[in-house]
Amino acid sequence: MNRRIIGLQDRIDSLQGKAKIEPVSLDTELQSQIARFLCVLGSGLMEQALIVILTDYAQARCHADVSRFVSASLSRIRNAKFEDVLVTLGHFSPDWREHFEKVTSPEVKDAIDSIVNNRNQIAHGAQTGISLVTFMEYYRRVKAFIVELDAFVSAH
Repeated sequence: MNRRIIGLQDRIDSLQGKAKIEPVSLDTELQSQIARFLCVLGSGLMEQALIVILTDYAQARCHADVSRFVSASLSRIRNAKFEDVLVTLGHFSPDWREHFEKVTSPEVKDAIDSIVNNRNQIAHGAQTGISLVTFMEYYRRVKAFIVELDAFVSAH
């Protein structure tokens, strides 16, 4: 997996670990704030993973001019909910979209969408009820999806 994706995951993993240590673990308000920040980072992770994986794919298989175009096009992706991921994959191959529509569990789809929805609410000043435990479950599912996406794209 690309170092950039691993670096983003390491940042989230580190902050998650710190949130479990006393006295932070005893302060529910602080844990809630950390969970909200982690949603922002988690949304960014999903977005960047999609961009990096597909850019790497284009760089390895396309002429440099085409690769630059793909990279520029992908760089516009923001707040990628699951449907946005499918649309982007469908631009590469309708079969890719169909594959992920079929094999991705509803729990993973919900995790991706929930992180992005929470991120959007947070960015616009709304209160969210996301807890650290809930975020960690969503994040576990998103990480597994990223691994699957990376393996699938690398194999094609």
